[in-house]
Amino acid sequence: MRWRVHVGGLVRSAPYVTDGTVYVTGRGVWAVDAADGSVRWTNADAGGTGSPTVAGDTVYAAGWRELFALDAADGRPRWRRRMRWISRSRPLVANGLVHYINAGRYLRTVDAATGRRRWRAKYQGRGWGTESAPVLADGILYAASKDGIVWAFDPATGEVRWKVPVYSQSPATPLLHDGTLYVGNGLGPSVRALDAATGALRWHMMLDSLGSIWTTPAISGNTLYVGCQDHRLWALNATTGAIRWRVSTDGPIGSSPVVADGTVYFGSDDGHLWAISAENGRLRWKVRTGGPVMSSPVVADGVVYVGSRDGYLYAIEASPAPGGPLP
Repeated sequence: MRWRVHVGGLVRSAPYVTDGTVYVTGRGVWAVDAADGSVRWTNADAGGTGSPTVAGDTVYAAGWRELFALDAADGRPRWRRRMRWISRSRPLVANGLVHYINAGRYLRTVDAATGRRRWRAKYQGRGWGTESAPVLADGILYAASKDGIVWAFDPATGEVRWKVPVYSQSPATPLLHDGTLYVGNGLGPSVRALDAATGALRWHMMLDSLGSIWTTPAISGNTLYVGCQDHRLWALNATTGAIRWRVSTDGPIGSSPVVADGTVYFGSDDGHLWAISAENGRLRWKVRTGGPVMSSPVVADGVVYVGSRDGYLYAIEASPAPGGPLP
């Protein structure tokens, strides 16, 4: 472990790392030096639930019924926008626009510089469910609704390109890779692959499990990695959905995995950050924190940054022996 720093409350979100700074939501939004863990600034009023994102010199974060734009240098608000509902997801910033969702029924887009509304689209019904953050590629904005429909929008206007039911409740935030959308069932053990241009189904795999998939998959080569509430990380063939292998932990997996340099990193409710071989699932190492690790890790410059429900942000060497071979 390089360092850890307490950020005032439960870490519910994935950190964002850029230009030597780690931005994370604890009690408010925190900016931490990536090298030594020293706190550069904190804004206790901003965020609180959603993952922050950075575009240029601005940090965007959604939380307790407000969307914030903060100065990345000192955390001072540039603008704030009231929301009727809480948001637990990361805003998506691209081409001068901020796309975001909350627990309400609309996908919303505002001007990144001013916070003024550009458009909104009613894309989901009322009811309980996890929030699926929007994703963007090749001029199409995608969003999965709590009632099991994947939508494709024009990001500039909100015009609907297509919508496809995926017959799942509260699907997880999709992974978009090489023209394919991979979507996990938020209340079941299935994964679907959709053609990103048309929404056509490419494959559907029902895991041998009773768990649900709350996480966004990760991909490396032709292998898809999926965390499940059945305490297991699953590796699937990305072209066909066929199961390659699985790894068991001692708790549900609500942390989306990431892959870097042949290793898959993910957290578990058992309190550990896990590092396993991307090739065969063999354990490389695991590190215990003081609480469940439900937020997703980020890997940057050979260091894994991850938050825990114990209120700490951790910086952990990606290799237990830097420069040496991994098992």
